[in-house]
Amino acid sequence: MNPTRLILARHGQAHCNVRGIIGGPRGCTGLTDHGRHQARQLADRLRAYHTQTPITAVYTTPLPRVRETADIIAVHLVLPVTVEHNLREPDYGDADGKPWTDVVTAFGRIPAQHADHPIAPGAETWTTYLHRAAAILRDILAGHTGETILVVGHGETVTAAAYFFLGLAADLRASVAFAVDYASITRWEQQPLAWTQPGAGWRWTLLTHNGTAHLSQ
Repeated sequence: MNPTRLILARHGQAHCNVRGIIGGPRGCTGLTDHGRHQARQLADRLRAYHTQTPITAVYTTPLPRVRETADIIAVHLVLPVTVEHNLREPDYGDADGKPWTDVVTAFGRIPAQHADHPIAPGAETWTTYLHRAAAILRDILAGHTGETILVVGHGETVTAAAYFFLGLAADLRASVAFAVDYASITRWEQQPLAWTQPGAGWRWTLLTHNGTAHLSQ
């Protein structure tokens, strides 16, 4: 059986990133010109990889900056894109569209130290988000056994995948972080648990994290 491969790509620079506001459904207005340039470079790297190891499915979160990035990639790969609502970043409730500095000041604490407390009324906790993200990643992987899947998402998507594969507790957010640059690529692949015993099963192996250079085999 072929290994299952997961490629995670972060969106390009967005207007909400530049303005320092929370980019939920209200706050996200898509990519900047520079972000679109980053997305095209990302698409070129993925196309080169695709010619050697075909990507069979592309998923995206519903927010404009990610949809726009995924659409640029899809043109280069000539593949359809599936919008998966549960891949979205954490829900921020009433904080959506507001400056991060104002929201964190009103929260009155360091968010990373409070994984079970919503940052604003109606917001999702970090713990709840990780459970949601893990569930949808598990479903996507189960539906594409032995294939190469691309998920275009947020920095939180890449972090949630790491928590999922590594079995990390939500409260470790206060002591462990994962850098995720715009238009970067992270790759996970199933590899044999024991190379000398191919039938022993698989384990997930991190091949690339936060890569911005050309993908290698």
